[in-house]
Amino acid sequence: MKYKVKYGWIMIFLFLVSLSTAQNKTDDLRLYDSFKPITSENVFKTEGYYNWGTSILKGENGKYHLFYSRWKKEYGFFGWLTHSEIAHATSKSPAGPWTFKEVVLEGTRKHRWDAITAHNPKIKYFEGTYYLYYVATNLGDKAFTEEDLIETAHTGYSHPNWKILRPNQRTGVAVSNSINGPWKRLGQSLLEPSGPITTITVNPAIDKGRDGNYYLIVKGDKPNEMRFIRNQAIAVSKSPTGPFQIQEKPVIDYIDTEDMSMWYDETKNRFYGVFHAHGFIGLVTSLDGINWEKANEFVLMPKRIKKTDGSIVVPDRLERPFIYCEDGKPKVLSLAAKEGNESYSVFIPIEDISYPKPNSRQLAWQEAELGVVFHYDLHVFDGVKYGQSNNRIDPIHNYQIFNPEQLDTDQWVKAAKAAGAKFAILTATHETGFALYQSDVNPYCLKALNWREGKGDIVADFVTSCRKYGIKPGIYLGIRWNSFLGVHDFKVNGEGEFRENRQKWYNQMVEGMVKEICTNYGELFEIWFDGGADHPNNGAPDVLPIVRKYQPNCLFYHNGQLAEVRWGGSESGMVGDPCWATFPYIATGAGESARKNIASNNFQLLKEGDPNGEFWMPAMADAPLRGYNGRHEWFWEPGDEAHVFPLENLMTMYYKSVGRNATLIMGLTPDPNGVLPQVDVERLKAWGDEIKRRFERPIASTSGKGSTITLTLKMPSLINHIIIQEDIKDGERVRNYLIEGLVNGKWKTMVQGKSIGHKRIHQFDAVEVKGIRLKVLESTRKPILSNLSLYYVSNL
Repeated sequence: MKYKVKYGWIMIFLFLVSLSTAQNKTDDLRLYDSFKPITSENVFKTEGYYNWGTSILKGENGKYHLFYSRWKKEYGFFGWLTHSEIAHATSKSPAGPWTFKEVVLEGTRKHRWDAITAHNPKIKYFEGTYYLYYVATNLGDKAFTEEDLIETAHTGYSHPNWKILRPNQRTGVAVSNSINGPWKRLGQSLLEPSGPITTITVNPAIDKGRDGNYYLIVKGDKPNEMRFIRNQAIAVSKSPTGPFQIQEKPVIDYIDTEDMSMWYDETKNRFYGVFHAHGFIGLVTSLDGINWEKANEFVLMPKRIKKTDGSIVVPDRLERPFIYCEDGKPKVLSLAAKEGNESYSVFIPIEDISYPKPNSRQLAWQEAELGVVFHYDLHVFDGVKYGQSNNRIDPIHNYQIFNPEQLDTDQWVKAAKAAGAKFAILTATHETGFALYQSDVNPYCLKALNWREGKGDIVADFVTSCRKYGIKPGIYLGIRWNSFLGVHDFKVNGEGEFRENRQKWYNQMVEGMVKEICTNYGELFEIWFDGGADHPNNGAPDVLPIVRKYQPNCLFYHNGQLAEVRWGGSESGMVGDPCWATFPYIATGAGESARKNIASNNFQLLKEGDPNGEFWMPAMADAPLRGYNGRHEWFWEPGDEAHVFPLENLMTMYYKSVGRNATLIMGLTPDPNGVLPQVDVERLKAWGDEIKRRFERPIASTSGKGSTITLTLKMPSLINHIIIQEDIKDGERVRNYLIEGLVNGKWKTMVQGKSIGHKRIHQFDAVEVKGIRLKVLESTRKPILSNLSLYYVSNL
């Protein structure tokens, strides 16, 4: 066996790819699934103090230095505005544990701009000098005592001094030739609010760009805004100490954000900024430091912290994000957390993923192996044959025809479970645009019907049934076409300003629908956008951040930014051989945005994947149950009972999908009464029973690591099937293998293959063996096989 020593070359290749994508002005930073669970060493608390915002820098001796805010608990949490000080701690790792060293800055208590508090620091090293940026305030000419400040801290927002202290907050910098000080403050703050911010300039974030200029982000109030909303502004200077000129264009003004940190990525040649907003930690990016946009991973993480024991911490507040980078790579995300009367700093290690492997959502999806998708829409009730091209253009004449008087989602789900499905998906909307739930943003929904007096909610019924019978629920949203609103391939019909306004309204409606689906029906297993959802940069609805914010455990399939799985290249229920779970692109695209080579050679890339692909994107095989003998119907039509696939065909699909490292999704469709036809129900049960009959009880099983795994039997046994599985949590490793059988005392080659992945089923003529030996001929790393099982299946 030979291990292919090629990952070093692959990393060089990936480096070149990163340079290429940077030159192509593509944001390809992927961190969402790289945040590791924390241990107690990743939490920094100080007895008797509130700890808050952090900033990390590596010293010349390899030691890590942390600068952070803290203030005594005796002042209360509002003491940040009156008594915060900047402290210095050290560690051997940027993720901690940290040891307090000293206090480096406090409010001067003199008649200076920074007389009161020293807060939210950022430590930087530019051209041989250390710069400590911080926030401070003052009470102007008003005389004050320490007791006045303590009273202000205990009272909070309603104290008269607060109304002076808050608007007087500014950003300044202290300078030193050593990370250990002493620190020399400038005589004045760095800049005054102007342009896109007013009132304050606080929470600095700064880095040096390729052009040699220094780019400083500060937060201020949004001008001409009656609500309490903050903007982020960018200021530019030729020196780390200013003067800084605030630019007219804000960094972020479309949502209320706080506490940005930023860095310049020299490899990607772009800036990144991390911030916190309501419900999530977010990411924006810029090529020039002036013009900022949402990063592809705009929602970087929900506001929750994973621990190594599997528990999830959801603090009362989770703010002040800071990403520490080293050698051009993000290493740690630090956050300020508040729970009750405790506030502390959290340092989340960022995994450096050097090869493709599944995230938790993809792993669960692959392990499920078999699912179903229920297609239901208005045209099920019109009594005529379904025509896709017409259905995408012509609205249903009378939507009141929708009247499933015997609706029984329990029956649907029980039938799917009998087939062995582990998850089920429902078309909440399809090409007509009609929504099968109670929508507040889409008037073309069940609210408009006479059926159940406009109060029906099939999505709710479906999800309830799924949970009742232990099936994971998913939702399919058709947004690429909408015949009712005149939307074709994501684009709203019309011209000029009229079309542009309608497109904006449609996008807002779709985004609202995605939020409704993601927030009203509990945790979802998968969300499937019909035909994909185009990239928001192409004017399409911005759906990925919504799913990531509200459904962090939900598989996302798919848009122009991300596809966590891929279509398997046909609707035959089968994929290619070999079929790799890796793919060369992060997304496949859809419609006009689809990559041109994906359709080459009859979608060969989708069918087979790419063993050297950079991204984990396992294949989905799909087919309608009513697709036999010249028909291919996802929706119920009269007289189609003869076109339900025979059991033999369904088993062939199973072997050539699940048995080839893909997940199979079978299309089912209820009839106008609201139930699955009996012939479909019976065929699904027969299918599930046959899968169990063949594979529920192996003759023998083993697992192991390395290039050779042997399974010895107690006595010679007849076998005609072998199932092998890799432990794919760390990716696919096997590239070429063969399986030998010990026949009459001699090893005889029985089968050969390339990809294994999650599962590979080999079927062959029955042979009597005393043992089986799997030999891995080529692999990228040490093979890990989670399962090697032998079967004899009779009556084939």
